[in-house]
Amino acid sequence: MRVLLLDAYDPDDPDRAVVVTAMDALRDRGHEVDRLDLSGTDQFMSAAEHAAYHSEEPIVSDDVRDSVDRLRRAGGLLFCYPTVAFTVPARLKGWLERTMVPGVGFVFDRNNRIRRGMANIRRVGSVTTSPHGHLARMRARDGGRRTTVRTMRLCSHSRCRVTFVSLPTGAGATGAGADRIGRALRSW
Repeated sequence: MRVLLLDAYDPDDPDRAVVVTAMDALRDRGHEVDRLDLSGTDQFMSAAEHAAYHSEEPIVSDDVRDSVDRLRRAGGLLFCYPTVAFTVPARLKGWLERTMVPGVGFVFDRNNRIRRGMANIRRVGSVTTSPHGHLARMRARDGGRRTTVRTMRLCSHSRCRVTFVSLPTGAGATGAGADRIGRALRSW
């Protein structure tokens, strides 16, 4: 399976090692990994993108067009990001807003009801590092998990399976952290 891995870590973040660990775990299972580094992408929707959102052609920039092409060729989608204020970082949120436009993330049927737009995606997962413990994230309603796993599953294939791994900040991809990532991605 071809997996689109979205890397939302800063280039100098020591926790970015989880990305390499996740890529290695997927490749060991025989998957093709297409890594998309979000560190150089725009974090905000431009005025032109905002104006085109509900038009017949909502994709106006080349980087979004490239992301959509890569997404359409993938069978799995894996988000790797640091948890920031109990949710995803701004660059990942911006990528989602700019890429999951009508016709990509969702489509309308002839009765104007929303339908899944990414039927090719059969696996959705997240690997994140968080400074917060499990209970603190649950009290804050775990925005990262809701955004990357629950919401994206609704846009994907009807039998899409999900994976979510949260590691403590600093534990990263060493020892038990690497084992957790490997176990979680083993079923992909």
